[in-house]
Amino acid sequence: MKCSKDMVKLICDGKSINFNAIAPRLNAPTQSEAVARETEMTQNKILYSAKLDKNMQRSAYFKTNKRTVKSNIMLKFVTKTIDIKLRGEADCTTTLEDPIELLNRIEQFMKKSADAEYDFLDFWEANQKFFAMKQGTTENLMHFKERFLTQAEVLQDLYGVAWFQNFAVKTKAYAAIASTDTAAQDKFKDDISEAVLATGFLCNCD
Repeated sequence: MKCSKDMVKLICDGKSINFNAIAPRLNAPTQSEAVARETEMTQNKILYSAKLDKNMQRSAYFKTNKRTVKSNIMLKFVTKTIDIKLRGEADCTTTLEDPIELLNRIEQFMKKSADAEYDFLDFWEANQKFFAMKQGTTENLMHFKERFLTQAEVLQDLYGVAWFQNFAVKTKAYAAIASTDTAAQDKFKDDISEAVLATGFLCNCD
């Protein structure tokens, strides 16, 4: 990995490097005599150009290396449970591309207690997060679909597989099915989750 020292600095400092802030500046000549001043200016431009090229290369490697570090974190240090939570975050493909932001978010998840006293809070947060879910302004449709279905699975784990069936029997469509047609009633209840999720997805995507 080229310019790996920048990655070490990133992790140690806990913040990104602003390459614009550390970009070189063209020094003005200090000589007063015209020929000497012109010679000094030429040397300053050569030095400035070399430093600028190096800074731009560092910046380019920095972006590439951040993706590599992020991938290594996801592959080597993230459990399946945390991975599901991360993929459910709206900024999964934007803010969380930064390794520091990713590590901070993982730390938040890991600090959250799994004790029984927090079950009600987890249940409420899962519902709130799912029903308030919207496609991000820069989020592509496929990522939103993945995030939407991942959060739906979280709710399904909380409610059980039949989590929309109580709603199904109260719909007009269910009431229109003949009471003697139990096979059609059962099929309607089995398919209701998919219909509700499809409706929610269409309502919440751009």
